[in-house]
Formats: sequence, C-alpha cells, structure tokens
Amino acid sequence: MGDSEVVFASPLSNPLLTFTEPHDTQPGWHFPAGPGLTGEVHVPLWDYPPVSYYPPVEPTGPFEIMWRVWENRDESATADEPTLMPVPFTKPSMDFTVMSYNILAQDLLEANEGLYTHCPLEVLDWSYRCSLLLEEIQKWVPDILCLQEVQENHYHEQLYPVLSHMGYTCVYKRRTGDKTDGCATCYRSSCFSEVSANLLEFFRPETDLLDRHNVGIILLLQPVVTRGSQVKAKGSLLCVANTHLLFNPRRGDVKLAQLAVLLAETHSVVKSCKAKGEHCNIIMCGDFNAVPHTPLYQLITTGEVYFHGLPAWTISGQEDLSYKLHPGHRLFAPLWPSSLGVTDSCQYTSIQETDRRQSLVSGKHQYSHDFLLQLRFCPLACVRPHDLQLIPGVTDATPDTSNQPYERFGHTLSHQLDLQSVYKHVLPGSGNPEVTTLHSQVGATVDYIFYSPKRSVNCQHKAGSDFVSEGLKLTGCLSLLSEDVLWSMKGLPNHIFPSDHLSLLAKFRLELNAT
Repeated sequence: MGDSEVVFASPLSNPLLTFTEPHDTQPGWHFPAGPGLTGEVHVPLWDYPPVSYYPPVEPTGPFEIMWRVWENRDESATADEPTLMPVPFTKPSMDFTVMSYNILAQDLLEANEGLYTHCPLEVLDWSYRCSLLLEEIQKWVPDILCLQEVQENHYHEQLYPVLSHMGYTCVYKRRTGDKTDGCATCYRSSCFSEVSANLLEFFRPETDLLDRHNVGIILLLQPVVTRGSQVKAKGSLLCVANTHLLFNPRRGDVKLAQLAVLLAETHSVVKSCKAKGEHCNIIMCGDFNAVPHTPLYQLITTGEVYFHGLPAWTISGQEDLSYKLHPGHRLFAPLWPSSLGVTDSCQYTSIQETDRRQSLVSGKHQYSHDFLLQLRFCPLACVRPHDLQLIPGVTDATPDTSNQPYERFGHTLSHQLDLQSVYKHVLPGSGNPEVTTLHSQVGATVDYIFYSPKRSVNCQHKAGSDFVSEGLKLTGCLSLLSEDVLWSMKGLPNHIFPSDHLSLLAKFRLELNAT
C-alpha cells in the first residue's frame, strides 16, 4: 500500500473479524479492557442507544393559529353559564354579545385601489370577502350586529337573506347623496323586541357645517328571555346607536357636529324612557374616524371637551399636521348655528325637541299655544325690521329675553350620557397599540364600542333598598391585534380577515326583571 493511500474499513466488513456465534443469536459484544487489555467487558446488544436520542415524533393533525382570542373581563363568570341565571340574593341576568364591524364597501375599495396594492387580488374580490364575512358572523353569532360601509345592493341581495335566515331583524340606512353604502343594525329576535327606530341623516342643507352625507341608526330595544312563546323575564331598555362619522381628518368641526347630533338623539331617547319611569342602557358603536384620547374621543368618554381655539385636525388625530405652516382652520364658538336646534351640551333645544316629537307622532306639525309663545325669543324675533311702523305701546316694546330657551354657546362641548369604551387600546403584556383598521397608508384604532357601565346609585325612594344597580356589566371581549402582527399576515384585507377593519365583539350582562 502506498504512502498516499489511506483505507478506512468497517469492523463489520472486515473478513478477518469472526463471531463465536451466529449474528442473530449473539448475546452481546466483548471488548478488551483494563491494564494491558487483559480484562474483558461484555456489553449486551440492547444497552446500545437507539438511532436517535430524541423521542419519536407522534403524528399530529393540522393545527390552527388563533390570531384573536377571547379575553374574559369577569373572573367570577364561567364559560358554561346559562343565559338565565337565578342566583340566590341576586337578580336573574342575561348575557348578550354586540359586534361592530366596518365591512369595507366594494365600491369604496374599487374607488381607492391604491390603498390595497399590498393585497393579493383574490382577497379583494367581493364574493371571496362576502363568504369570509358571513363565516365570521356565523362563528360568533352576536346578539346585536352593527355594520358600517354596507353597500346597498350587497345588503339586499346577499347579506340580508342570510342574516334573516339566522334569526336577525335588520334595519338599514343608506347614506344620503350619491353614496351607495350605509349602516345596518341587526338584532336577534329571540333576545330583543324593537320599541322604536330612528334613522339619522347628518346632512342638513340649512346648516353649512353639516354638508356631508353620513348617517346613523338608533334602535330602542327591549331585552327579553322567552320559553316557547311566553316571555319569562325582561331587562331594562337598551338604546343601540350605530354610526359612521366623516373620514376627512381636516374637518374635526364636522365630526363634532355629527357626533353632537348623534348624542342629542340618543339623549332624547333616554330622556323619553326616564319620563316613563324606565331606565335605559346605552350601546354606541361604529367607525368614529378618530383615534383614542383625542378631543372627539374625550367628549364621548369623559362627557366634556374644551374645543375653542383647537386646530380642526387635532379633533380626530388621524393625521399630524403640526409641521405645516398653515395646518388648517381653528375651531371657535359657536361651532354651529342655533337653527340646528342642538345646544353645546349635545341636547335638543326645547323648541327642537317639541317640534321633533310632534312630527314623529302625528306626521305633521301641530303647535300648541305655549310652543308658539316660545318663538318670541328666537334670534330673528329679537331683531326689529327697518320698515316696521312705530305704534306706541305695541311695536316700540323690547322683547324680554330673560326666560328664552336659547342658551349661549360656550367654549366647551358636553353631554350627560355615561359612556365607557370596551377596549383599552393597548395590548396587555406587550404594551403595543391595538389596531382596528389597516391599509397601505396607516394602521390605527378608529372603531369603538361604547356602553353605559354598571353603577350602584343611591335609591332612597325605593323601600327596603339603599342602592339599585344600573348599567351594563362588561364580561369579555374579542382581542384585537397590533400593526406588526397584521403586517405579518400581509395586511388587511387578507385570507383570514375580509375587510380593512377588524370586527369588535363584546359580551355584556344585564339584570332582568321576572314577568
């Protein structure tokens, strides 16, 4: 063998290596060991390690990544809790869920294709998106469903037939003007009965500020628990407001005016319930086109905001225009004219309220003597015409406006509704911001579910009880995602989520009164 040749031989292939017994009966291996290799070590065959030191991998089936999880907000609640729960020393209660979802109207998607260049073409197809959308609704089966950007033809041809088959009663309101989408509020007839429905149009031709074609829906629902055809229990009335406010980030003044009309209408519904001695809880949800903790958000959640002198773009905070030399106009009082009939406390004026109620009941204007007397104090009645003939004791009198129903418009907007957001807008653990909408330009939170939280209020007029519990108890919600997680899924829409918005889902508990 030459010096350049090296041969490696396997002991098992060495013809000089012989076994004392046949291979299939060999008890083990014998190796020399010890000083001078005079000893011998016997190693049984079964003591050798297996081919791999790792345990064998058990075959598994396909698994699903749960992108969104249910967050329990009530540690005392159990997953198997029945709908009607008679608990000792407590009232029976009813659990119900509310979903708010901007489903992205196809006409708007096709008019803004530049926002979705990151998406595969198949996920932008309406048939594909509609199928995913209905699957999501059928998965969660919310008791109340508030939808925005619902295209009218898609609603009538595809969405309403499926939803009605699922047991929903639906109310739809298309946007005014030439817009093809609108809002839809649906509720399960087995859980609620409808008391009233108000369809809101924010476009007011007599008010220059309200020149946009956004809409809202306000339903007054009666929660019921039935067995067969018999009603076993009822809950406090529930006012459900659903809206989609103006998008334009530079027109915070329009957003505030639209919100004020929505709050005034909601307050009117609640006020009418209280006049009958009934408590009314509130759910207000939709796409508000404002990010958390901005002035518009503060008005809803704190009941008050100082707006005088604020740049209009800061109201919603969707864009930061502070770097611009002329970032836009500022807001000054009054935000809207008194002819709108809404005060700075987001309530209808007494004249507007009387006019509205009478027109809703009778379908025509019927004015009482007291109502006509109030017209003496409207702004135009206090201006003396130039050509008015002077008649002593008649036309020379100055109107006394000390008792006029019109209040001076202040620098602060407020409301008396007690509202709180279901979501906290920050993901637990990571601290990253929650995102409800995402496209190629931005990811942010603009969708909300607000509700009247459960409070214990003094109730001395009720015998045997110092406190009565009012409001809704939040027991859980469906988690949102962060922007980086959504981009790891190639943004929105995608093969899992069919819109450029995520659905919001919350579960509430409401006390019942046995019938």
